[in-house]
Order: sequence, then C-alpha cells, then structure tokens
Amino acid sequence: MHSQIQRFASDFARDDRGTVAVIFGLFFLVLVMCVGIAVDYSRSAHAKQEIAAAADAAALAAGRALMDGGMSDAEISEIGLRYFTENLKNGTTKFADVSGVTITPNRATSTIAVQVNASVPMTFMRVAGYEQVNTVTDTSTTFEAGDLELGIALDVTGSMCDRGSRQPCASARKLDALKAAANDLIETLLAEGDRPNKVRIGLAPYSASIQLGTYAGTASGGTSGDGCVRERSGINAYTDASLSMGGTYRGAGRFRDIDPTEGFQGYFCPEAEIVPLTADKGTLMAAIANLTAIGSTAGHIGAQWAWNLVSPNFNELWPDASEAVAYNDGKTTKAVILMTDGIFNMSYDNDRSSVQALAICNAYREKGMQVHTVAFEAPASAKTLLRTCAEQAGGQFHEADDAEALRSAFLKIARTLNGLRLTQ
Repeated sequence: MHSQIQRFASDFARDDRGTVAVIFGLFFLVLVMCVGIAVDYSRSAHAKQEIAAAADAAALAAGRALMDGGMSDAEISEIGLRYFTENLKNGTTKFADVSGVTITPNRATSTIAVQVNASVPMTFMRVAGYEQVNTVTDTSTTFEAGDLELGIALDVTGSMCDRGSRQPCASARKLDALKAAANDLIETLLAEGDRPNKVRIGLAPYSASIQLGTYAGTASGGTSGDGCVRERSGINAYTDASLSMGGTYRGAGRFRDIDPTEGFQGYFCPEAEIVPLTADKGTLMAAIANLTAIGSTAGHIGAQWAWNLVSPNFNELWPDASEAVAYNDGKTTKAVILMTDGIFNMSYDNDRSSVQALAICNAYREKGMQVHTVAFEAPASAKTLLRTCAEQAGGQFHEADDAEALRSAFLKIARTLNGLRLTQ
C-alpha cells in the first residue's frame, strides 16, 4: 500500500498535461493587465494634453487682457477662466474631472500664472488599488519687459476720405477706422499703471509729402515753404544718415508724375504734423483725433520718416525728450509700422515711390528693426508691395479688408511688440 502511494505521487509529479493552459492563463492575465495600464495611461496623457492646451489659451487670453489695461485682477482672471472652459469644452476629452483652476495676474512682473488641478478616474488600474491619477498643470505667459521705440507711418491720403483726394476731410469711414485702430494700439502699448519697461511712440502721417512743422527748416535746409518735405536725394537717399552727413529733405513744392498708370492724384501737403517719440498717451491720441486726409501717396516718405523717428542719427532734429537710444543697446526694440490703403503713386527726385519704399524696407533689416506693414482695403498691387517690404525686412504683413479687421491687425501688432509669449 505504501509503495502504491509513493508510485502515485511520483507519477503526479511527472504529469505535465495542462501546463501550457496554466502558463497561457497566467500570461493572458499579465497581458490584460498591461493593456489595461496602457489604456489608463493613454486616457490620462490625452486628458493632460487637452488640459494643458486649454490652460495655454487661458494664459494668453488673460495676458492680452493684462496688456490692454483698464481691467481689475478679478476681471482678468474671469477672462482667462472663460477661455479655459470654452477650450476644454471644445476638446474631445471626457476623462478628466477638473477640481480647480487658479489664474493669477502679476502686474509687477507682467505675467499670468495658470494652475489646473484635475484627476483622471482609472479603470483597469483599480485592480491594483489606483482609483484615480491626480494631475497638476502649470503654465504662464509674460510679455517682455524690454523698452520699445516705435515709429508709425499713417496713410492720410485723399483715398482715406469718402469724397476723394482734393478736399481735406477730418472724418470719413476709412479715416475714422484708422483713428480707432491707432487708438487701440496706443491704449495697449501705453496702458495705465506701473510698467517695468519704457515705451515711446512717434507718428509720421504722410500723403504726397510729410508735414514737419517746426522741424522743417532744419530738415530742409530752409527750402520748405509750407512745412512739408519730399524725399532725400544723393548717396544717403535710403539711409538714416544724419543731416550733417549731407542730403537734406528739400521742400515739396515741385513734383513729377513718375507713372500715370499708378493713379496719380496731385500734390497737397498734409495738415497733420509729425509727432516725435513720446510716452504721453494724451499727446498721441490728440494727434490721432486731429488727423485729416488729402493728397497723393508718397509711401516711401512715410516709411523713411517712421524710421527717422526711432533713429539715433536724427537726434539732432528732435527735442531732448524725444531722442532715440542707440541701436542694439541690448534692451530696446526699434520698430516701424507702415500702413496704406492705396498704391504708392507720388515721387519727386528719385525713382518710383514703390521702388524707393522697397529700398528703405531693405535697409530696415540691416538695422535690426521690427517691421509691420498693414494693407487696409488696398488694391492687389499695394498688398504685394507691403508683403514684399515685410519679407525683405524680416517682418510681418497684415491685411485688413474692413474696419474691424484693421483694429484686429493693430492689436495683434501691439501684442507682438509687447512680446506676449508662453513661458512654460
């Protein structure tokens, strides 16, 4: 009997029938667990990705509100929360439970911090005791605290008037749209409250020439009888070389029609005067409010004087408070905006206005300028010119087909100049 028991035990130990099934069962269980973990991980990663995208959108929206000025911290946070909610709702994730969103503006550092607390319920990993995975998403946005010197060439030609170029107007559909857009830009760049950086802006309203007012005598060598000057000639025609280097901007009383097919309309000196660099928002807005439009389009002259406003080589012309800092001082962005609604059709001593404008745009790049061009309800040839100018200068071209689009373009430029960006 004892020997039978021993034999049975020995046979049982050697019996391998069913081993494969057992091993397969164990591996199948492990495989199911791995697939389950992968599914839960994928759900968690997907949820975190969409939460991060919504948080980035919230940070940028709140950052724009902070830059625009005039809002309380609570209002800024509310804007950010609204953007977060809308962006998350428009996403595809249904896996995460958001338990808290904190949006914190910091005016001293010009930053917005966003923190999102969320959890993703687990499915397969519950077997291992993990009910959920908690996640914290942090992001922030800031606008650079660098200084800014900006020259804006504003088209105040006759085509900005509803009734044409030969009678001045102070209010018209297109001119009023330009005034509103320019005011938005000024409000954004010179927002109320303490700022960590220095921002100064100059205005160069142009039409067939540019009105320099009290600065015309020096700039023209006494040849300007009405305060207006035409382009510079000679070797310094497309540079910002100081007036002492030769080549004055002569009075604009004599002109020529280079290309009649470009829509020549006549001379007419603009009434709106140039405004040297200033941080006084009231001065700038008063000048914008008083803009009137008349005359042809010497766009190259506007491009040149927007540059001269921010050029340290022209400090001899401007008041001390409006003198530009040196190029590449390590903390100052020098920028120009060139805006028009029409073809550059007026020139005097040099080549066509469009050719001269592109030569100036090419010179911008050499000085490291940030360049923005804006075509407002402009014909195709004008859009091509401004796009080419921006490309040559390494800048940005903006197209606006109506008043609202113009305001959006100017606000976009303002935010770019402020350097709004995500930092984490």
